[in-house]
Amino acid sequence: MLQLNSEQVAALQALKRQRDMARVSDTLAAAFPDIPGRLGERYAALIAHGATRAATHGLAHTVCLGRYLACWFVLGASFETRPEFAWAADLLAATDRSQGSKVFQLCRRAREELARLSAQTTGGAAGAAGTIGVTSPAAFDLALALLDRALMPRGVLGDLLPPERIALGDACDIDAIDLRLLDAPAARQPHRYRLEQGQWRLLPVVARPAAITLSAGLPVVARQPRLTLPPMLHLLSQPPGREGSRLRLRTRSRNCCDAQVHPLVTLNGPLTLGSWRGPHAGDVALDLYAEAAAPAVDDGPQPRIAIETSPQLSELHVSSCGLRDSGQALGELQTRLAVYPAEQHWMLWKREPAAAMAWPDTGATTPASAPAVYRIERDGLALDTSRWSAGLEDLDRQLGEGLTQLATAWERESGVSQGRVMAEPSVMAGSAGLTWGWAGHGADLSDPPWYRVAGELDLVACELRLRLGGSLALHGSLSRLVLHCSGRASLQARFERQAEDADLPALLAPAATQFRHPFVLQLESLAQADSAALAGLAGPVSGALVGACGLRARKAGPGLQWFCQLSIEPVCATLMVHDPLLGTQRVMRPLLPALQLLDWSLG
Repeated sequence: MLQLNSEQVAALQALKRQRDMARVSDTLAAAFPDIPGRLGERYAALIAHGATRAATHGLAHTVCLGRYLACWFVLGASFETRPEFAWAADLLAATDRSQGSKVFQLCRRAREELARLSAQTTGGAAGAAGTIGVTSPAAFDLALALLDRALMPRGVLGDLLPPERIALGDACDIDAIDLRLLDAPAARQPHRYRLEQGQWRLLPVVARPAAITLSAGLPVVARQPRLTLPPMLHLLSQPPGREGSRLRLRTRSRNCCDAQVHPLVTLNGPLTLGSWRGPHAGDVALDLYAEAAAPAVDDGPQPRIAIETSPQLSELHVSSCGLRDSGQALGELQTRLAVYPAEQHWMLWKREPAAAMAWPDTGATTPASAPAVYRIERDGLALDTSRWSAGLEDLDRQLGEGLTQLATAWERESGVSQGRVMAEPSVMAGSAGLTWGWAGHGADLSDPPWYRVAGELDLVACELRLRLGGSLALHGSLSRLVLHCSGRASLQARFERQAEDADLPALLAPAATQFRHPFVLQLESLAQADSAALAGLAGPVSGALVGACGLRARKAGPGLQWFCQLSIEPVCATLMVHDPLLGTQRVMRPLLPALQLLDWSLG
């Protein structure tokens, strides 16, 4: 393979530019045969100066340079710098148009000026000052056709790459585009679960029509904002199998190169792939669907709570040649469509306190606690709650096992005889309601939706009413001990995530609580016939029941879960034993070890 060094490449580029400039000069001389004779030796300098000016306007293609100089020949050298041709300066300074579009519109406006000047000349008025003769519009059209045929194959001025063709020809652009979300039937109107007057209701969302409209033909000036679609449009829809959302796209094109080609609308997505051309692109209804929920990967309760799913993405393109007789063109437009699941979930459960428990079992019949009431809906449709109900029932089972371990540890650690434990647990008892789902802004398609999570909790987080008793023989004394823990922790919270609430954990902070319930020890010294020793308390007992419960982020994946944790801090008492013969002894007596009573989660 032949390789060239940088000096050789530069020499070839200079040679190519020299030949391109000669071709431009010869073609312009053929198109406007009177110009070289008028200018004489200045003709070559005019061509060189025009090439320099064209480069400042971003006109790099040979045919663009030829058309630009053709306008100089009919309207005057550097005509765009004169006040009466301010429109040309604005057009050439525009940064959002291609060079082909610039020279196309420049020549169209120059032709209009020639028609006006020709009319003035025919009517006896003097030609405009500074023009080099008055060329008729027909002659100008013939000159442009000659330039296009001769210079288009030359490509970019001085470039060694294969020639690039510039879009030139008849006007072809989209005059207006309108995107709007079609109103859905009442059954598909967006709804949200809301808590009103203590009751959860599925209520419709009142939203203004969402639409985006663009119109071409605005004056092309450097400061004019570019006509373009937002980089991404956001909307809510249902997954396949249900009625999705419809986005209506309408285009209006007064001029197009070929009705079988432009305007062109294409939609490229994972579920939809289609294209519409010409008249069929005038009014297109795009059916858009959200991604279906992923199947469960375990045997846990479904659906998971508040899993913030990703949108289904599609690419929307609307295109034409982007050539207009005047004004700013729309050309090619594109945007991404982000479709979010519109499903709204709601969960409500109610629990009664568990039945009283006692160790050892006295055999007395204890009324069973009422079963939990559980309900889950998706857009008003009730879902299966068997696994959720079983999870709530498992809370009481795990708590019973933890209290059984506590009863065993009580006798073993404290050394009491005839030990007994009684509890009237009320853990996560009460009601809890929760709703989640994507919520859209409605009126503005360019604003992304937010993942709404709202709920109300009215719970007794923990109240065990724990009572541990027994008899303790210590250094000749005999006492009856009763260890109490009767603290109560409530969890009452109401929250709703809005669009401005980016930090979901901070929003959910009130939906969980932590507590610490100290133990209280009662000691009753018993008289004995063979000993006068008596025991008493030297101070408050140490240790407590600690825990946390409520709603938190799942530890094994996205979403939220209910949880409850209970444990015992080591419990120790300081006792004073008074004996008439042996005196007074101070004794540190452990009563309970550190113990995990409950570590429960659901969701």
